[in-house]
Amino acid sequence: MTNFDPGPGRVKLTRLMRSLGHDGVLHMRTSGGSDAAHDIPRPEGKHMSASAPVPTRKEIQITGIRKYVAECVTEIGGTKCGARSNVWDSARHLDVWIRAHADECEHRKFVKLSEEPANVCSTPAKGQQ
Repeated sequence: MTNFDPGPGRVKLTRLMRSLGHDGVLHMRTSGGSDAAHDIPRPEGKHMSASAPVPTRKEIQITGIRKYVAECVTEIGGTKCGARSNVWDSARHLDVWIRAHADECEHRKFVKLSEEPANVCSTPAKGQQ
């Protein structure tokens, strides 16, 4: 599971995009090329020449539904409880599980985790194809 805080701006943007029926896509412009190829010897004994950097665009595409899970991190005798909830598509179910586990075991510390599958694709920037 990935434990990261997306920030309020990204959360609002994601909700807006999903309400309009779109998967999230973030476009980033990066430069291509690398200095790593300069000193790699070729089989003939000649060095490879580095090509000129080509601007590229990286797309980060959300490829699935965000999943939510809760975990009990209450320490018992120096170790964490480690009990985990089921995985759900909605964070609302986490509070129900947390309350039930707290009532049953009298534990008080939990973490909520979310996971969102994503892919990164590199394509040439517009005008560079």
